[in-house]
Amino acid sequence: MLQKVSLFLSLICFVVIMAGCSALLSPQEWSENYALLDGVQASSMQMIDGDINTIGEISSSKKANTRVGSSSAPEVIISLPDKKVVRKVIIHSDNIKKFRLYADKGGSAISETDWFMIKEVQSVRTNPIVIPVLYSFPTDQIRIAVLETSDDAALSRKSNASRIGSTLVSSGST
Repeated sequence: MLQKVSLFLSLICFVVIMAGCSALLSPQEWSENYALLDGVQASSMQMIDGDINTIGEISSSKKANTRVGSSSAPEVIISLPDKKVVRKVIIHSDNIKKFRLYADKGGSAISETDWFMIKEVQSVRTNPIVIPVLYSFPTDQIRIAVLETSDDAALSRKSNASRIGSTLVSSGST
């Protein structure tokens, strides 16, 4: 009788261990994509349309703002309809090389926004870019300030070439 009870308990333990291991080894399921919620706004709506093949363009604000957390780099701001705890940000881009990711902590007496830098990435090596958010405060705005893209060098060369060309033309016409 003791042998049958021991065998039965061993079998139960084996089943519980296997069920636990299968839960640990199963792939992680994605949570809700907040960018696709009704009422979400972005400075470039193409960036949140749900199609990873759509290209959203951003331009520099060109305003000199010296407040903490502000930059003159091109940026996109995504505003959620209500506060959510964001655990991960995924960016589908093969053009971004350096960027900063901010979350709004809810404002202060001085301003409506209180940007907290979550991560600064100096060298993007993967696509998509997956940024785990380790801070657990609710936010309704995420900001991405793009510091460098793979197109920057080509645009800089083109700009320099056109400046040199206009200098040559203007000096030749005098």
